Amino acid sequence: MTPQTISVVLLAVLAIALLMIASAMINRRRVLRRLQLATGDVRESRVQSRIAEGMTGVRSGVERTLGVLGTFLPLGQKDQEKISVGLQRAGFRSANAVTVAIGTKVACLLVGLAGGGLGVSTLFSGVIGWGAGLLGGLLLGVACNLVPEWIITRLAARRVWRIQTALTDAIDLLIVCLEAGLTFERALRRTVSDLRAFRPELADELGQASLDMRIHGMNREEALGRVAQRLDLQSLKDLTTTVAQSERQGTPAADALRRLSSSVRVEMVASMQAKMARLPTLLIIPSMVFMLPGLLVIVGGPAFVQLIEGLSSAGGL
Repeated sequence: MTPQTISVVLLAVLAIALLMIASAMINRRRVLRRLQLATGDVRESRVQSRIAEGMTGVRSGVERTLGVLGTFLPLGQKDQEKISVGLQRAGFRSANAVTVAIGTKVACLLVGLAGGGLGVSTLFSGVIGWGAGLLGGLLLGVACNLVPEWIITRLAARRVWRIQTALTDAIDLLIVCLEAGLTFERALRRTVSDLRAFRPELADELGQASLDMRIHGMNREEALGRVAQRLDLQSLKDLTTTVAQSERQGTPAADALRRLSSSVRVEMVASMQAKMARLPTLLIIPSMVFMLPGLLVIVGGPAFVQLIEGLSSAGGL
């Protein structure tokens, strides 16, 4: 083994070790943060507070810059509503979230135009280079312009999935609080407080519903209905209907919620089983891509070598 090969192997081992150490430190930090949230012992050092203040200033400056850029891209009402819905599902509900998202699209468009134009124009010379650079810049700019919407869609889908998986825990906490004698509004506030440590996304949405009931004077059906409509989750719609029917009919909400929790769990298990049933079909293409070339080399390699040797010997004769 040559010294260059040994150096490359040592560098690869060192890089893998550093990645493993960094991953372990990040996981340890997450666990400590969750324990602090669960116990209520959230303390930050002076360095952390200064870093947080600096990041807040940088974030506000970036938001202002993107807000200015967002004014240069006129979008229709439907496109703005689509972006707004995606941002709300992803957890971004600030007043300038839509403007910042549009400004990010403009920034990506400009970066794509500049990068694509310069990159393609260097491959050619003269008028052809300018034309190819312009075409490449337009194509890359349009592609980069779609990246922010794709990221928002992915973030929204992941957040909605986490909320859906956490709904059964929230319903169980509601049942415990209601059976302890609390009213629904107080039970909802206590559930939100307990969920913040390990289900922050659902706690944020239910906290918004609790705030609508306390501050804006909405009833249970309206407050929970806004959450269900914003996230477009059937399980939340069923929760809204169950709570509203219990309130109108005067029946205990705990029994109805217990039945709803059981049905939601059954639906989640059925959905997981359906995904597992599709898994063998989805694995066909990766298996063909990664395993078939190796099998062809193993099976056909010796025959190909013998064919080459036979042809070379025949040519020598």
